[in-house]
Amino acid sequence: MSVYIEQGLTSKNMFESDYGLEECLLRAGASPAVNITEENCDHIKATQGYYAISGEMVKLEHETENIVSRDALALDLDDVSPQIANFDDLEDEIRGVLKGTWYLYPTAKNGLRGTRARLIIPLDTPANKEQYEALAYGLTSYLIKQGVLTGADESSFRFGQLFGLPIRNQFSKGDLVRINRGKLLSTESYTAFKKPEKPSRAGDYPVRSGGQSYGASLLDRIFNGIPNGQRNNSMFELACYYVKIGVQNQASLLDYLRLINSNYFSPPLGDDELIRVFESARKKVLN
Repeated sequence: MSVYIEQGLTSKNMFESDYGLEECLLRAGASPAVNITEENCDHIKATQGYYAISGEMVKLEHETENIVSRDALALDLDDVSPQIANFDDLEDEIRGVLKGTWYLYPTAKNGLRGTRARLIIPLDTPANKEQYEALAYGLTSYLIKQGVLTGADESSFRFGQLFGLPIRNQFSKGDLVRINRGKLLSTESYTAFKKPEKPSRAGDYPVRSGGQSYGASLLDRIFNGIPNGQRNNSMFELACYYVKIGVQNQASLLDYLRLINSNYFSPPLGDDELIRVFESARKKVLN
């Protein structure tokens, strides 16, 4: 197994690191601190950040179909319980509920919007797509039940989702990467964590005759996943469509686009960028 890394968010090209997972995390965490603000955070992440997967790829290009397996879960902990005051307290909480091997470090926005972190959990054997996504769902649900999280970042459930390597910001104190040693998480335990499938209601509705409408075709394309390089154009097209057909509640429409962004865009657009795309779409349609 290897660690594959992509620099920034403007290219799908990846390279295979000379180092293992732990060494990659520690080396990134040893870099000088970067002053991060609400205004520059998305730009820094897009241009200076490094994004990775640990596993096996058949081609050095960030596409889900190029990933054979993954040997470590990567969970974004954005919805940390408000009762957890800071990153050190979060570390204590994680140590109390997860006894195996894991790596925990703050994300670039930690301190700007409360406590935010990333949890990397090595697996005892490589996981395929079904196993990985079930484990990611199951471990996140467990952390919610334990009161560590109040909600899930569902982008972490996607097999093809890259994780950001550590970036030290001005709020970081002490060792950036916190490590717990223990038994590796069993990949085969995924069977206990499978996400329940929603009952299909397709049988309740007749299939539309005459082919797909433009809106249906657009949504199908998005539901298949939007990779880096197509995100802005796809979001602009979707926003234009909903504004043009007359959706009046613009705040709720923006929340809906955020949901689409977090579930089907890889990696999701930053919220500031999403708002800019949304406002551009409104201007084009309404002016």
